[in-house]
Amino acid sequence: MRTIIFSLLFAFSTLGMAETLPQGHPSIQQALDASPSQNNGGKVLVNEGTVINAVPTKNYTYLKVQQEGEKIWLATQRQEVAEGALIRYGRGVVMKNFYSNTLKKEFPSILFVQAVEVVKKQ
Repeated sequence: MRTIIFSLLFAFSTLGMAETLPQGHPSIQQALDASPSQNNGGKVLVNEGTVINAVPTKNYTYLKVQQEGEKIWLATQRQEVAEGALIRYGRGVVMKNFYSNTLKKEFPSILFVQAVEVVKKQ
């Protein structure tokens, strides 16, 4: 999601402009790859929780996760994750009052993450 947001921002900021980056300046993708939330070509998955509810859609999987006494919603690229699985995920981007047209549901708060890793299957 963050990559999509940066890509869109970059595309809109360069419309009608033929600017080039200063010599030695990293590309947007290189900056993302070097950011603290990524490492080794993969993501640093600093959070852990248990999946309470998994809702796969065509493009995304919505996960309700129990983490340290609180329940939160995550959205990530579509993947199979079973309820009861222990997962790890990154920091992501929080969106408040997000409405999913696909699910016809509003989430008061949802965390969009680039990756979810199943640590232990139920």
